Amino acid sequence: MIVQRVVLNSRPGKNGNPVAENFRVEEVSIPDDINEGQVQVRTLYLSVDPYMRCKMNEDTGSDYIAPWQLSQVVDGGGIGIIEASKHTNLNKGDFVTSFYWPWQTKAILDGNSLEKIKETVINGLENMGAAFQSMMTGGNIGKQIVCISKDISL
Repeated sequence: MIVQRVVLNSRPGKNGNPVAENFRVEEVSIPDDINEGQVQVRTLYLSVDPYMRCKMNEDTGSDYIAPWQLSQVVDGGGIGIIEASKHTNLNKGDFVTSFYWPWQTKAILDGNSLEKIKETVINGLENMGAAFQSMMTGGNIGKQIVCISKDISL
């Protein structure tokens, strides 16, 4: 399977300002098959955080933060939806999150490193009353959400 990913293209230097050109998007192939305990996820959201500035240099200035490597995929927090699963507690269609998520469109991840995101979704503004009633009587798992629009383009 071909995916797009973001790699560290160059280092800004210890006192340099990070610029967009420090990163590069490329296409790579990842396996179509997953092993026991793994899931294939489609990435929905990726996080950018201030601590990542340290990861851009070989010397991160910290013993517990490993540097990103040049021409290698970078990582951070992410949220995705499972497209295939060989993990006993995770199923196709589950939303999951992790603090280690490669910056790529799809990934194969160890299911044990993921947290499941629990919510109950009902579609349509006309179902707000039913959703409220369900939430008040314990009919939801996790947060009760009503999807009003699936179009997220601006």
